Amino acid sequence: MLGWNSNQPPYAVMNHINFLEAPLVAAFVASPKLAALSKKENLNNPFYGYFAWLWNAIPIDRTGVDTDSFNRCLAWIGNDGMLGLAPEGTRSKDGILRQGKAGVAVLSQRAGVPVWPVAHFGTEDFWNNLKAFKRTPICFRVGQPYMIEPAGSMTRTVRQEVADEIMASIARLMPEDYRGPYAQSASCEPRHLRPFILTS
Repeated sequence: MLGWNSNQPPYAVMNHINFLEAPLVAAFVASPKLAALSKKENLNNPFYGYFAWLWNAIPIDRTGVDTDSFNRCLAWIGNDGMLGLAPEGTRSKDGILRQGKAGVAVLSQRAGVPVWPVAHFGTEDFWNNLKAFKRTPICFRVGQPYMIEPAGSMTRTVRQEVADEIMASIARLMPEDYRGPYAQSASCEPRHLRPFILTS
């Protein structure tokens, strides 16, 4: 597992490159407590839908505010489940980070558990390597956990600031070429994130 213990239900945020990270993370964590958000269209795909069910996927409607999905995520965490979330909300395909969506800030704060940044890279080369019969080296890195403690009211501006700081925590774990809009903020001290001290 990614370094957490059973007394601290994990809430992991990670970048989203393509379809590969879902099975890779599921295999790496290997726990029935793991769930992840997935766009609802995926569940209509017979092949992907089966694995979405297997991995306890929580469908989300990306066309608007999905209160049901939000509440299901909180309920899953409240029942000692592990939740995986990609703040970018869509695949980057090339591995370069995109801006995080503000909704992740509210969910992260309401969850009330440590947030674990997880970064991965390498899968963006998978298809080209497959065509050339080459192996694809993939790297996963896990950062230090933190709690979301907004400096002030959760206004629209603060929500985006929190989302950007969450993304910067992921960017910090990646080579500079992958950091995209977080190339500079990855080295800045966050205003809304408090380091969480792990206990044995």
